[in-house]
Amino acid sequence: MTLSFSTFYNLPSSEARYELALNLIYEKFQPAHCLIGKFIDSDTRVKTVAYSVNGEKSNYIIYDLEGTPCKDAKDSQSVCSISCNLQQMYAEDEILKIFDIDGYLGVTLRALDHTPIGIMVCLFDEKIEISSDDKHWFRELSLLVGAELNHNLELSAQEILVRQLAKGERIARLSSWSWNISRNIHSFSQEMQTLINLPDQDIGFELFCDSLKEKDQKSLRVLMQKIRNGQINHIDINVSHSERSQFKGLFRVIGHVERSDEQEDERIFCASVQDISYIYALNKQLELTNVVFEHATEAIMITDHKNRVVMVNRAFERLTGYSDTELLGRNPSVLSSGKHSAEFYDKMWTKLCKEGTWKGEIYNRRKNGQIFPEELTLNIVRDEEGDIVNYVAIFRDITDWKRNEAQLTFYANHEPLTALINRRCFMDILETRISQSRSTLQPCSLLFIGLDHFKEVNDIYGPEIGDKVLISVAKRLKNGLRRADTISRYGGDEFAILLDATNQQSAHDIASKLCDKLKQPYVFNELTIELTASVGVAQLDCQSRVTAAKFIRNAAHALESAKKTNRGSVALHNQAIQNAYLNKIALRDKLRHAIKYELLSVYYQPIVDQSSGRIVKFEALVRWFDEEQGMISPGAFIPIAEEFGLIQQIGQFVLERACMDLKKVQSVGYTDISISVNRSVNEFKVSNNQFDLISEAIEKYDIPYSSITVEVTESMATNHYTWQLLRDLRGKGVKIALDDFCTGYSSLSHLIENQVDYLKIDKSFVDSLLQDKSKQIMISCLVEMAKQLGIKVIAEGVESETQLNVLNDLGCDHIQGYYYSPARPVGACIQLLEEFNSQNKAEYELSAVKEGRV
Repeated sequence: MTLSFSTFYNLPSSEARYELALNLIYEKFQPAHCLIGKFIDSDTRVKTVAYSVNGEKSNYIIYDLEGTPCKDAKDSQSVCSISCNLQQMYAEDEILKIFDIDGYLGVTLRALDHTPIGIMVCLFDEKIEISSDDKHWFRELSLLVGAELNHNLELSAQEILVRQLAKGERIARLSSWSWNISRNIHSFSQEMQTLINLPDQDIGFELFCDSLKEKDQKSLRVLMQKIRNGQINHIDINVSHSERSQFKGLFRVIGHVERSDEQEDERIFCASVQDISYIYALNKQLELTNVVFEHATEAIMITDHKNRVVMVNRAFERLTGYSDTELLGRNPSVLSSGKHSAEFYDKMWTKLCKEGTWKGEIYNRRKNGQIFPEELTLNIVRDEEGDIVNYVAIFRDITDWKRNEAQLTFYANHEPLTALINRRCFMDILETRISQSRSTLQPCSLLFIGLDHFKEVNDIYGPEIGDKVLISVAKRLKNGLRRADTISRYGGDEFAILLDATNQQSAHDIASKLCDKLKQPYVFNELTIELTASVGVAQLDCQSRVTAAKFIRNAAHALESAKKTNRGSVALHNQAIQNAYLNKIALRDKLRHAIKYELLSVYYQPIVDQSSGRIVKFEALVRWFDEEQGMISPGAFIPIAEEFGLIQQIGQFVLERACMDLKKVQSVGYTDISISVNRSVNEFKVSNNQFDLISEAIEKYDIPYSSITVEVTESMATNHYTWQLLRDLRGKGVKIALDDFCTGYSSLSHLIENQVDYLKIDKSFVDSLLQDKSKQIMISCLVEMAKQLGIKVIAEGVESETQLNVLNDLGCDHIQGYYYSPARPVGACIQLLEEFNSQNKAEYELSAVKEGRV
């Protein structure tokens, strides 16, 4: 590190120094992205001065601070390190998603007065572990980089200051002038040549007078005439050179008449001509300084070498209530608040005397007795010999700042809705507690609580009621815990609780009691809401090297298990849950491999028109055959694709393959056949333009827009953006189907407000159709309403002839299910079309279908 720092100082340019810093960081941490940036636009954005990707120099970028981990790093005084789950913690930061960033390391770069001026950041695409030594190294390097950045920012101001100081270093010049009045002989010393800028010339009165401005020439000649006539014997006048500048050309002429030493009756006028431009400018500057002193918004107090008050400004009088006359000659201790110990003042004076300056926060007392916080800067003024002449104190009232700082600190660590600590703060506390547990071997437990079906509360009653529920949940949880326990709103409808000094059984009991509390109805005026909560419990093993992230993950896996098996219950993290998670991760990795190498396939299940007995549509269904596990059910891998962000790739693969296969079907004469493709909620995002993706796939294979049907679940189509996108697609001819109809909420309002082409009755309705008459009534009403709206009804999951007959009696337009055929490859589907849709057949025999295709 010493060699690196030496190299840093010896480099010829700032760009080279920044580049060295990035190289050092890359060698140490191998981040995916590394940058050094300065704050711009009132510290709301960052502009990079150096940026590298995978160790290679890249173009400069500008990004907003709000919503990013850099915003938290800027407000921190230390190195900000986040080992993983960065995208979940900062969901609004699109850059993290674009670059697939998982870990973060950042530190604020500061000026000499500790003002934030920039930031140094490492972004990692995988989980990281940063040790305290690494943080210390990173912090030390940031001091060098911060000094370099501060130097560059102040360079312009320093250059201006140097120019101004150069003007102030002129030396006043003086020339003597003697006039023998009787003989009218003038003589000037040689310095006059320099004063009036006429080198190598003999200067006489006329030449001197002619060098002045015209009005000053007249004034000087009048005075000379009065002296000649004996009217006056003394003059003191300022005159200006014709080429006078700010620091040159203003002359002060002081003279008087004397008797000649040689002849008493002979009068001699003796004078001095001094260029007082510099002195005049200093006086003006002194006047300006006095104006600034008196009108400064910060309070200023000056004391003598014995620390007795000699001067205060108006701001000081307003701030403390003391006038200058009340304090002159007194010790500033009259302002002491009594809140600081003698040791505090001893340290302050020791540092002041040693370094010549001291800056910090201190409490003082006003004349009315009120105590207030102030930011104080003390400086020592010394004379040429190094002796103390004055002490200068500059301070300002920071009462509002301290109040705002407390609020900012609170909101930096707390979630604003429930006032519980936020995820970032909770993770810090958890890391500390884990470290303590390892040293003390004292157990602790972690509860991860998730509200069941909370999204439905928001959908039905609106987010305002949802917020009230969350606030009530937070209150109930706080009332059910001990002081030593730590509760956090981890995100959305999830809460994390750290139980101190608790074993697994106690944690289970507490979790059960909290579940009972949360089951109680939530009453808001005349509205009553009932919901349950599921809890995952993880116990800390003090002997193992468990990180906070893994501890949370264990509890989250337990919660997931509770939600899957029995909502509203408590699940303990165990080896079975851990194995299930590992299996899920393994399946995720296999799925990524299958997507990358196109190992998935698409099968098609026919949809039969009951009026003609012909196949009119196919539904495209993804299939996955793995060499090790065989055929893997979509019910196993589709949820994993949804959870880990792979569903968009699968959906686009199915769409493109369906368009390609439909082209084959239509090319052999079945031009009236169409295909339905399913779309997931995670695919309908503003950043993922489904309109363009679907349109491009259809146009790529030159098939009609009307031959593609987009199936969405009614629960997915509850937001304005999705419906607008569906309307745009329908405007181009794409058909729209609502899948799983009647299993969600607000179905009728969606149906009336937004036009669709097909409604699909969910298989769960068909399965219980024969046993549940109410299901038959509901389907009958749905079919009748759909006919009135011009919508076709498709019943899916039909497996028996009895189900088929009932659905025919109820008026369903289309039937889909194993009764006719399971999903098949495109080649087998063409054979089905030859059987079902052959032009040579006069009629269709159901018995043949049953025997050959079930």
